[in-house]
Formats: sequence, structure tokens, C-alpha cells
Amino acid sequence: MHSILIAAILLASSSLVLGHGQVNRVTVGSIANSGPNQYWAGDAKNKVTATRVMYQASSPAYVLYDDFTDNSKMSCEGSAKSPAPRTISVAAGQELTVYWQGATGELNGQPGTGSLTAYNPWVHAMGFVFDYITSCNGDCTTFDSTNAGWTKIAHAGIDMTQTISNDLRQTMKNKPEPYYPSSGPGLWAMAKMVQQGSAWNIRIPASLESGQYLIRHELAAVHNPKNSDPTTGPQLYIACIQLDVTNGGDRFLPAGTQSNALYLPNGAFANTNVLSSSFNPAKVVIPGPAIWDGVSGGVVNRGVNTTEYVSEERSAGGSAAKHAVHHSRSRARVNRLP
Repeated sequence: MHSILIAAILLASSSLVLGHGQVNRVTVGSIANSGPNQYWAGDAKNKVTATRVMYQASSPAYVLYDDFTDNSKMSCEGSAKSPAPRTISVAAGQELTVYWQGATGELNGQPGTGSLTAYNPWVHAMGFVFDYITSCNGDCTTFDSTNAGWTKIAHAGIDMTQTISNDLRQTMKNKPEPYYPSSGPGLWAMAKMVQQGSAWNIRIPASLESGQYLIRHELAAVHNPKNSDPTTGPQLYIACIQLDVTNGGDRFLPAGTQSNALYLPNGAFANTNVLSSSFNPAKVVIPGPAIWDGVSGGVVNRGVNTTEYVSEERSAGGSAAKHAVHHSRSRARVNRLP
């Protein structure tokens, strides 16, 4: 209990310093596309990037629970109406890799960060990773995603079959941003990402028809639990990447869920408290809609029914339910992914 209280004090003081980061680049095979320069619009790479501009490392640096019902902010961090100038070509069934870069250098050159030294590693190690997709209905470079319906194609929470490396655990303690669970198994998706060089792979469903799509790649950090301070709670870092999917299959996306109905401002996700003495990592549930049944090779029939979980949240939250449109063809149970 004493160590938890100390951690809470450290995190409360460190939360005054706004953390953030950005997409450094996105790769498909040997092709790389740089992320935008969100601090200088005149940078030449802003004319060729396929990633929409994210928030700077100053308020607002990320999306907090009070804005969970704001379509504009939840869609693409305020860039719903500001598309990137390019798209990245990727074949259906192929992977793209998103490389994240921290805005600050606390983890630069530190153990457990995948030997990344060319730029700052991502700065948080506790949290979820979500991947959503929507059709641009034509040209992504002119697409307003404010009211788009998002379909989840992947998610990852905490894997109780794996453990954070001793190196990264110590690095986060030194930051200071102590890692929980403080011992034993429990590898958060965000820690996994940091350990593999701040990189995350996203596979485009092989069944998806060809066309232009927008990926909503989201990191949800949970290191600063919600309290009476409105700047606390899960921090959402949302990268929107424009794709031109080729060699597609015959599956159309369902209507999806608008971004303002993905999570409740006072639901279980918003109130995740890793510092609580009652926190049980084995009972962490992944929020949001279920993974689309059109994802080939999707992990089903094991684990937690996330669709039921969201329904329970929404019934408690009232009118938020009317904004969600779930047209998944399956109510399969979806496992917490590694």
C-alpha cells in the first residue's frame, strides 16, 4: 500500500508535464512514409505524408474522457476535417507498421526500449492499442471523418501469459512512471510496443474490398488514473493513416460505430485504476466494439465478450447507445490479444 501511495504522488506530479508523441513513419514492406511535422507546417514532408496531423505536446496533448463524446476530437485528434495529402498503398492481407516517437527524451537510450536511439521512444508503458478502419467513400485526401463509422480490426490489452522485461520495468520506475502489475505476469500492449522499438503492426483484412480507407490507430495510456482532476484518466493518442487498399476481397465494411460512442466518459475503461489495491490485471476487459468478423484469422471463441461489456456500459450510460451502430455479423467472444 505504501508503494502505491508513493506511485500515486509521483504520477500526480509528473502529469503536470504534458506527455505526447507522434507517428515517426509508417512502412509497408520496404516503402516508408514519414509522419507529419505537427510543429512546422512548412516542412516538406507535410506535402507527402499519409498521416493526418496530431496534437502537439501542449494542451490538448491527447483526448481525455470529457471528450469521449466529441466526434471531432475522437475521430482524428482534431484533424477530421484536415486530411493528409497522400495515401499509402497496401494490399489486402498485408501488414503496415506504425513507428511512434515520444515528444520527450526520458526513455531515449534507456534499457528495454528495443535499442531505439535514432529518436525518442514512446514514453508510456501501460495501456491498450486499438485499430479501427473506415471507408473514405472515395478519395481519402478530401474525406471528412467527423461522422465516420469505425470498425475495429484489432485490439490488445494486457497479456497475462507474458511479462514486461526487467529492463523496461526499471526504466519506467526511473522515469518515474512505475509499471503495474508491479511483479509477475502481465504485459500491457503499450509496453510490448515500446520493447519492440516503439513499433506496432496492423494487418489489413484479406477479405476487405479494394478502395481507400482511413486507419484510426489508437494508443490508450492508463498510467494516470481518473480522479476529481479533469486532466486525469486514460489518455488517447489517435493517429489517422490514409490507405489505398489493393488486391482486395469481397467484404464490405459494416456501418461501424461513430467515434463519440466508442467509450463512455464514466465507464469501466475511463475509470481504469492501475494504482488501486483492488486492481486485478487478470480481469482487465478490452473496451469498445468487438473485432469485425471479416478479419481473416481473427482470434475468436476465447476470452471476454467485449460487445456485451460495451452494451453493459451503454445501458448504464443512457443515451450514448443511440450513437452506436453495431452491424457486425457475429457476436463471437474476442480474446485479449497479446
